[in-house]
Amino acid sequence: MTRDRLQEERRRKREGEREAWQVRKDASRERQQRRISRALRDRDVSLLDLVDRLLDGGVVIHGDITLAVADVDLVYVGLRALISSVETIERDMGVSLSASGPSLKASAL
Repeated sequence: MTRDRLQEERRRKREGEREAWQVRKDASRERQQRRISRALRDRDVSLLDLVDRLLDGGVVIHGDITLAVADVDLVYVGLRALISSVETIERDMGVSLSASGPSLKASAL
């Protein structure tokens, strides 16, 4: 092959790669615009809806704080909290928390 022919093939390959990149970029931009449109359309969420979604799915808060001086740990505080509705815990975890459940009877306390 001649040098000109090799350069022409490389140029075509670069153009093909550039076109493929442009197609992917355009598709990505279109997906992003659809997501933005959907987010703006669904933006009207009341506080009650938000709390209902959080309690229905459950929220876990996890945190650790360590107070140290000169690489000596003096105080450690760990926080692990599950915030959920009683119905969700009973349904998803199989734990009975209702007033008629065995865990809340006077004899169990």
